[in-house]
Amino acid sequence: MTGHPPLGEQDLKHLELLQSVISRLGNNSFLVKGWCITLNSVLVAAGNRSPAWTAILVAVTVTVGFWLLDGYYLRQERLFRTLYERIVAGRDDPPPVFTMDAQRYGGSVTWLGVLLSRPLLFCYGVLATADSMLILFLG
Repeated sequence: MTGHPPLGEQDLKHLELLQSVISRLGNNSFLVKGWCITLNSVLVAAGNRSPAWTAILVAVTVTVGFWLLDGYYLRQERLFRTLYERIVAGRDDPPPVFTMDAQRYGGSVTWLGVLLSRPLLFCYGVLATADSMLILFLG
């Protein structure tokens, strides 16, 4: 045992609430990726017509916009995961009952760090690079 008192019914309800928020944020992140890839494909396909570079430039802009939006959702998810883990581990100062203030962990989870994380770089970095190369070759 860690010496912490067992979690009460209120604590378990609080953790369930946090789990539902984390799930919603993860789902939003997944949907953003899907929309980005779909819109990017449509814009690149539209780039087959002249002037091709304008449609592909819009695709790059759309990719960067979705990258920022997905970074926001992923950062929020990580903040809530940190809150969840601290409550479970009993390392948090006793928070108010059912607190959803995950922003107090903002220093440990930076937005730039999330934007440059492997999953986001792999998804959006590859799309933005491919679109940029198409601009160079078609322009």
